Amino acid sequence: MEIKLRHELINFLIEKFDLKNYLEIGVDNGFNFNRIICETKNSVDPAVGKYNHAKPTHKMTSDEFFENQAKNYAPFDIVFIDGLHHSEQVDKDIENSIKFLTDNGFIILHDCNPLTEEVQIIPREKSGIWNGDVWKSIVKFRNSDSNLGCVVLDTDHGLGIISSKIIKNEKFEYDLGYKSLEKNRLQYLGIIKSIENIFK
Repeated sequence: MEIKLRHELINFLIEKFDLKNYLEIGVDNGFNFNRIICETKNSVDPAVGKYNHAKPTHKMTSDEFFENQAKNYAPFDIVFIDGLHHSEQVDKDIENSIKFLTDNGFIILHDCNPLTEEVQIIPREKSGIWNGDVWKSIVKFRNSDSNLGCVVLDTDHGLGIISSKIIKNEKFEYDLGYKSLEKNRLQYLGIIKSIENIFK
């Protein structure tokens, strides 16, 4: 099956593994959330400032949600992280998601594979395509002590997949400068072209 967009990957995993409980962090205009087919769906977005057109089920930051609300809806089978695209926040979103994730659950991340240095600069400098530095969170997680595997599907600006169903990679030396990413993209991100045969 060819997957091009984030909702296609999420719906594929939901159907393949019979996942029931979905959480989305960062709703924006609802393009992705409205296309997810799952028994239970929740979304989190503060919907403030310049990008305030989101209509989440929980209008708050992801930090607030995990601290005060997540226990009422967890455990989650699949969490999609597409909120603030700053690696420090993405690190926290990953860590918090794992706390409320089922043992065989999935975390999906958007914008993991920036193709130019400009689109990953923090803070965001202009409108248009902007991935932020989510890629740094992927590199750090792939070198963490977590027993969860992590790869990036090479589509839709890079879709990160974290799960116990993915074989854990060996640790490697890395540098979080963009030039290092350009030289070591396949290793740093665990780039895959297809999701076939990646699950245990």
